[in-house]
Amino acid sequence: MAAQALTDAQKEQIKLRATFLNNIGVGVILIGVFTPIARAFYDAPAAGAPFGHVSIPVVICFSLGVALHMVAGWILRGLNR
Repeated sequence: MAAQALTDAQKEQIKLRATFLNNIGVGVILIGVFTPIARAFYDAPAAGAPFGHVSIPVVICFSLGVALHMVAGWILRGLNR
């Protein structure tokens, strides 16, 4: 049985879902990666924080952001139907 072609509304829903996940991924990276780095530069007490207390959440947030971006790209593959 052949797959039915997607309607324009279904294609738009796929694109919106992928855009939402991609934007959440960007937000996670901004909050979890760039904020601690900027705080370390501009806030003297934060600069003295132990490396592990800063680096582990940064790596986790960066990984989560990249994973969300990859899922968004995977969702867009549904447009090929």
